[in-house]
Amino acid sequence: MPKAIVTGAAGHIGYHVSKILLKKNYDLHLLVRSINTNIIELENLGAKVHVCNLFDVSTYQAVIQYADVLFHLAAENTTSMAHAQRVVENSDKLTQAVLQACLQQQVKTVIYTSSVVVIGRSPNPEKLLTEKDVNAFPESPYVLGKMQAEKFVIDFIQQHHYDVRRVYPSWAVGPGDTKLTPPHKVIKDFIEKGAPVYFDGGISVAAVEEIANGHVLAYEKGKFAENYILSGENISFKKLYELMVANSRQKMPIAKLPKFMIVIAAWIMTKLFKLMGKEFPISPEYAKAVAGTYSWYDCSKAKQELGYQTQPVETIIANAVKDAQKKILGVHLLGKQTKRTSDKTEKTTENPSTNDILLITGIPGWLGNRMVDILINGDRFGQYQNNRKVRIMMEPRFKGLLQLPGNFEIVYADITNPQQVNEVVKNVSTVFHLAGAIYPKNIDVLYKVNEEGTKILVDACIANNVKRFVFMSTDSTCGHGTKDKRIFDEHTQASPYKNYGKSKYLAEKYVLDKTKEGKINGTSLRGFWFFGPFAPARQLTFVNMFYWPKQIVFGNGKNLRSISHTDNIISAFFEVENNPATFGNWYWIGNDQPHPTVDNIYSEIASALNVSYKPFYIPKFMCRCFEGLDTFLGKFNYLHPTIHAAGKFDYDIAGDIDKAKHDFGYNPKVTLKDAAKELKVMTENM
Repeated sequence: MPKAIVTGAAGHIGYHVSKILLKKNYDLHLLVRSINTNIIELENLGAKVHVCNLFDVSTYQAVIQYADVLFHLAAENTTSMAHAQRVVENSDKLTQAVLQACLQQQVKTVIYTSSVVVIGRSPNPEKLLTEKDVNAFPESPYVLGKMQAEKFVIDFIQQHHYDVRRVYPSWAVGPGDTKLTPPHKVIKDFIEKGAPVYFDGGISVAAVEEIANGHVLAYEKGKFAENYILSGENISFKKLYELMVANSRQKMPIAKLPKFMIVIAAWIMTKLFKLMGKEFPISPEYAKAVAGTYSWYDCSKAKQELGYQTQPVETIIANAVKDAQKKILGVHLLGKQTKRTSDKTEKTTENPSTNDILLITGIPGWLGNRMVDILINGDRFGQYQNNRKVRIMMEPRFKGLLQLPGNFEIVYADITNPQQVNEVVKNVSTVFHLAGAIYPKNIDVLYKVNEEGTKILVDACIANNVKRFVFMSTDSTCGHGTKDKRIFDEHTQASPYKNYGKSKYLAEKYVLDKTKEGKINGTSLRGFWFFGPFAPARQLTFVNMFYWPKQIVFGNGKNLRSISHTDNIISAFFEVENNPATFGNWYWIGNDQPHPTVDNIYSEIASALNVSYKPFYIPKFMCRCFEGLDTFLGKFNYLHPTIHAAGKFDYDIAGDIDKAKHDFGYNPKVTLKDAAKELKVMTENM
């Protein structure tokens, strides 16, 4: 079969091009900079993976020699104005290096992925742009890089009479986007936050699978050095919002603004965000280019010469909204293999018995998502990967969001519904109860989910003779340290902080009381300030604060705060599961001594992000004001996350883990430094 090379297979379109080539039995070689879930999947399907530096031809010239075709898709697709030189080079200079290498190593044909941005946009919705149109306005570094690369490719073809075929994808939408390409970011941001206004103009929306197929068709049916637009259905921005609204709970933007107001607003917001050390997602240049213009294209040439097809935009957007919901919930990569087979350790245990079922609640959720991921891939130390039978209890509203390996069973139930929960626990041997409400708008939800839901689950376990029950509790059961005793230990009496702490304490008490009665074997693990993979959006908001000129610190930064990394917590769950010494006990699950101060934690994060730590301290009396406001709002059954967090942030909230170390060998291997480094990776992937 033909030998095919693909660059950019870790990305969105490149991943789908590679899947098609594998399905057609091409001898497929992937040139990659790093390994991600897309590359692992393609390797498992038969692709040969070569880690290399595309700027350094010597690292891959032997691989591409005499290849039949090279698909060059690698680029940095972004609307950001930051890191302009790097973005330009990752399109223009990278393309030059790859094409020179292809010529030298006698690759017969190159399919070069350009973009419709080099064709431009039209102010006239009646005029569909074709392959002959040329953009004259590079509104971002990415567009500039693509335009410069396009000129180089044209000159290269003429100079060497070389078969480089250019394809111009429009808005590519669909699965397999491990990072957020600009189209998916627009969709995700709207589903998550909504939009107050919209503007005239439009885009061309195409399914990524069809665009990828167009790439392969350009090789199999295309002509020497030809170019083809791979676009989709041309729709207005208004229709885009209507389709997203039809498939979500969001509402239509309330007003349409003229172009000049959009540009002015973008200019003002850019200046304001710059003062905070951040970048506003829509630059004035981008607003000027997009607002009031139509990225509408004529793909008839690709249809006639290649047999290129398009999908209905209604189907594409409906699927994209569902995919955005997965990203918002942090489950879009859940169930995928994240380690290459050669890098994985042996599975720790095998559990073939149908009666040995682990039930996990709290998915989707920060801790639950990571627990499932570790069961599939193991943690960073190669531990806890397991093919045991696992049952996942999810709310019915999340139906269809997860695709997990065969040893996982997903059941849908409301934790406040005794009949449904009773069915869920049948034949279960162990329950890891992670589900809980933290920041609901209405306080009564805390008691309904945390207290009553836990009681219902425990009672169902008792009724079905399910003995082992491990409960995820919280530091809020003990509130905060005092002048006389700043640090919690195993003798600290419960003193729940506000309604969240009380609801979790009552749930924990019920578990431990039923254990004393001999009806279950319960253990409670109390966590602190969470860090770790699968963090929710609020964690990214927290991290972005470090790029401000000053970082806001509630209090004086000298208060002690324990942290709980999700991987350390999960290790505790697995270690206590079969340890009778832990039955009937609760444990602090945090970092080891010395306990860091808030200043220590912030400094470590700032160092990992390569920024200076310049704290702006909010006086303690202001924290008491927030605490009082939190209490006042609670009288009206309302909970505001920021007000609640600000009201307790200056307190000492730290605990000794000696009892956990003694009873079951708890060893928090993941450190604060590790957690800080993960936050940097988190910002790079969003």
